[in-house]
Amino acid sequence: MKLPFFRKLSEKKAIHVEQPPEQAAEVQSQESELIEELKSQPVQVEFEKINLKDDKARLAYLDRLYEAIEEAKRQCGEVKFEYGQVTSYLKDIQLIDQAPEEEKTEILTAAAQIIELTEERKRLQRQTYKMTDAQKRALENYEYKVGEDIKKLRGYEDYQMKIRNDLRQLNSEKDLLYADQKSIIRRQHTLKTIGKCLTAILISIGAMLLALVFLFKVDITVPFIATVAFALIILAIILNEARKNRIDMAITEKKCSRAIFLSNRVKIKHVNNTRTLDYMYHKYQVRNAAELDFVYGEYRKAKREWAKQRESTIRLNENNQILMHELGRLGVKDCEIWFAQAKALVEPKEMVEVRHDLNVRRQKLRDQMDYNTGIMEQCLEEMEKIRDESPDYAEEVERILSRGI
Repeated sequence: MKLPFFRKLSEKKAIHVEQPPEQAAEVQSQESELIEELKSQPVQVEFEKINLKDDKARLAYLDRLYEAIEEAKRQCGEVKFEYGQVTSYLKDIQLIDQAPEEEKTEILTAAAQIIELTEERKRLQRQTYKMTDAQKRALENYEYKVGEDIKKLRGYEDYQMKIRNDLRQLNSEKDLLYADQKSIIRRQHTLKTIGKCLTAILISIGAMLLALVFLFKVDITVPFIATVAFALIILAIILNEARKNRIDMAITEKKCSRAIFLSNRVKIKHVNNTRTLDYMYHKYQVRNAAELDFVYGEYRKAKREWAKQRESTIRLNENNQILMHELGRLGVKDCEIWFAQAKALVEPKEMVEVRHDLNVRRQKLRDQMDYNTGIMEQCLEEMEKIRDESPDYAEEVERILSRGI
């Protein structure tokens, strides 16, 4: 659902004449460039320019900064749980690497048996399934939450489309507002030019009238009154137009400030949503939610076939229990995850790949936390600048920040 402000933008845009194909292609190209820019580098907060002496505007601006801080804090909170899980997996790998030789031998024996039984089950399977080994491992590791993640992923993808539409609308609105500002400035400049020209004309007429009086003793009462009346009318018109331009400029600047605020918020949401999508795609080794849904369906069909291999399953479970017991003795927290990654326990190269994959995931989460932490710091610095302007402002900042305590 779009915000009311975005509905207004849509209605305003509908009033304009439909763009030709060339302009539409240019707009689409600008949108693609904007999205690529957001992907390639973190969005820095574009702070608004407001009149701090305006109490209403200042308090509203502080509220918006606080809202940005709370949003960034919420994003950090959501990422920390997943970050803790990934860190826990890496600690488990370290415990396994540092295990005494006797325990490690038991683990390797059980893992080798698991690998052998798993390969036997694969040979018994006649049907092929359209999923990669990486996707299969991911689905085995997170089978308990794949269905929920598919729904989440679809929601994130739908939200991504809405964010992009909002970005396009805001970008167009900002361009229109900047164009309006330039138009107002041009009109104001034109008024100044007209005023200067009329002043010169009036001075010339006055000089002529004075010349007629002193040289030819002509009565200039009527021309003088007409000239003064004409000058007053023109002056009134110029002053009225200048007043209208000032009002239009003030309104346009407020709209620009609002558009900048909304653009900042939408850009930050775009970055967070894009990184969340990127993380989930990497987590399941898929390109989109549709592929994950398809792969998950293939995986469930494979599970039904694997269930028929009773004898090998029993033996496999026995070795799984042995492995789980040995890992538990080492203090490994997530023992079950190694059932599907037993090959990594036997082959060092596989363990290196597992560790690399976890490090990549953790780095993505850390980058997202660092980004949102940076957003909070920038907003807090902006509030600190406002605090330093006046003791009254400092009290307002303290009151707003105390909401989160």
